[in-house]
Formats: sequence, structure tokens, C-alpha cells
Amino acid sequence: MGAVTESNGDPKGVRLPRVGPRQFRLLADASLVAVCVIVLTGAAVRLTGSGLGCPDWPSCFHRRFTPPLSFHPLVEFSNRLVTVVLVVLLAVTLLAALRRRPFRADLAWLSTGLLGGVLAQAVIGAIAVYTKLNPYVVLLHFLASMVLVAVAVVLAHRSRRDYRPELASSLVPRTVVLGGRLVLTLLGVVLVAGTVTTGSGPHAGNATGQLVARRIPVALRDMAELHSSLALLLIGVTVGLAIALHAMPIPERVRRAARILCAALAAQAVVGYAQYFSHLPVALVEIHVLGATLLTAGAVRFHLSLTGHPQEAPDVAPATSSRAGARASKVKVAG
Repeated sequence: MGAVTESNGDPKGVRLPRVGPRQFRLLADASLVAVCVIVLTGAAVRLTGSGLGCPDWPSCFHRRFTPPLSFHPLVEFSNRLVTVVLVVLLAVTLLAALRRRPFRADLAWLSTGLLGGVLAQAVIGAIAVYTKLNPYVVLLHFLASMVLVAVAVVLAHRSRRDYRPELASSLVPRTVVLGGRLVLTLLGVVLVAGTVTTGSGPHAGNATGQLVARRIPVALRDMAELHSSLALLLIGVTVGLAIALHAMPIPERVRRAARILCAALAAQAVVGYAQYFSHLPVALVEIHVLGATLLTAGAVRFHLSLTGHPQEAPDVAPATSSRAGARASKVKVAG
């Protein structure tokens, strides 16, 4: 007697389930949270002096994959495990984007970019280890993380809205859109200056007794003053833009996004000055890194709020037409 196999037009073998918009939104949100977490765990590695806790990559020490039971190797290896979890989550998100119905190419490309970016981050991390925490490589590692946060925010935002071009609408004047772009540009400059400031400071990522990591040859005081001046410029532009928005007949969600960004900038400024005048305690520096992550997310969300896109339609129930039912019930009898 022959074997009976089901055929509905899909390739033979295991078929992945289709994913609805709601399920994909949950994955996009989880990806955003996970990307933010990896930024914080990476900062914790540097601030605890655990950057060389595992001096090899992908193994921890020579051919030994697992770390010895001591503080710095465990911290560094834990960050690597978090990266593995993130890669798995982003791979699942990419597969979900490909199986999403209705399929959207923008979500698939953003998911691909996130996964590829994290894999590239792993390579940059390996280079940082093998170059004994070269400050310029560490700088690139952090800035790439901020780009990943921005992409994850865009993915989570777009997963909720219908981004067909014909449905887009401008919610603010053109000058405000240009102002939003200026805010993003200034934030990028501030992040670069802040990262260079960190690279010239005491937290190199190595522990006492290890090879002293190189620092960027710029006076910490000079870089801190430049960084704070640029941050004040960013705050001034953002506050001015927020005040202008409150005088315009625009949706409340745009004003709310501007207020949240202003509040985040003010809090970050307070933490920044506090950490500098208290000689960069580890806890405050970690909070400052969290603030930079939230600022990046807030600035991107603010810029996205300037353009209107309708909420995406609810999940569509599977087709139940007679034609679809007949196609799903076809069988092939082999033998």
C-alpha cells in the first residue's frame, strides 16, 4: 500500500506556520528590548573591567569554550551568551517576517538588517578582544549598537502601521520635518563625542593586573566640555522645536513624542554632569549608557511621528473558500 502525502502547493518537507501581524508585532517588540539589553550588558562588561575576561573568541581561553569560575571571565562570557540569545531571537523574527501574511518587504528587509548587524557586531567584538580593547574599535562597537537600536525602533513602529505610500500623510510642515532630521544629526554627533570622551577616560574595559588598554589621546576635560556643549545645542534645538509644535494644529501624539524626548534629554544631561563631577562612578556611567540608548529610541520615534500612517488592519482569518479548501485537501497516493 502506498504512502499518502498532503499537497497544497508548498514544497515537500516541514512547512513553517504563517505569522499574522499581531504575532509579528510581539516579535518586533521583543527584538527591540533585546537589542537594548545587549547594549547595557556590553557596557557592564567594560565598566567592570571584564573586556579581556575571555581573551579569545569564540572560545573563552585558548581551546576552552566555557570560562573559568572567576568574576571577569563570567561577566564577559555572559555577555556572549546574551548575544547568542539575541541572534536566535532575530533569526526567528526574520523567519516570521518571511512567513508573515500579508507579506511586507519593508519588515523583511529591516529584520534582515537587524540580524546582519548583530552578526557584524559579534565580529567587531572579536576584533576588540584580539586588539586588546583598541579604543577606536570599542568606539565603533558602541556606535554600531546605537544604529541597531534605531533600526529596531523603526521595525517595531512599522509593524503596527500600514506603510503603503498612497496612505502616508504629512502631519507637520516641511520645516518641522527638517528640524526632526537636524535633531537626529545632532544626536549622532553628540553620541560620537560622548563615545570619544569615554575612550579618553578611565574605563578602558580591562581589569587591574591586565595589559593596560590604549586610550584615545585627548584630554578627558577637553572632550567632556565639547561633548556637553554639543549636548546643550541638541537640547536647545529640541526644546525650540517642541515649543513650536505646541503652537501648531497637529495631532497630540506628535507633541507628546517631543515632550518625551525633551524630558529624556534633560535627564541625560543631569546624569552626565553628575557622573563627570563625581569622577565617573561605574553606576552613573551605566545609567548614562542607558540614557543614550533611550535617547536614540526617543529621537527616532519622534521623527517617525512626524508622518502619519494608518494602523494596520487586524489579523485576517485563514481563507475558508471552497477553492482553498479543495486545494488544501488534495492528496497524492504513491505506490
